[in-house]
Amino acid sequence: MRLKIALLAVAGLLVLAASADAFQWRMSYGQAKSESKLYAKETCRELPECTGWGVGACLRRSLSRFDCTIGIFARGVEPGEEIECDQVLHWGVDRSGVVVLKNYGRPYCHVA
Repeated sequence: MRLKIALLAVAGLLVLAASADAFQWRMSYGQAKSESKLYAKETCRELPECTGWGVGACLRRSLSRFDCTIGIFARGVEPGEEIECDQVLHWGVDRSGVVVLKNYGRPYCHVA
């Protein structure tokens, strides 16, 4: 009888552990947009030729992931020329519930 109770208790703990591990954190649109703004602002601050930045659309890919587009504007080689570099940022939520940059696409630069 004690063995059955112990086995049931262990099975119950395993079910609870599995369901807690499967839990996904949910990220809001505002969190993804805000993190994208901070990333674009810091990137622009690090580039001496940067003249401005902007954040485009953020698209939900799952409950815990957004893909956001940013644009960095910089002075070109020719006088009056401006270059725009667009990049896609892949935001996600780590196991502790913190929004992190999971990956980012290659910048696509062109004369604006």
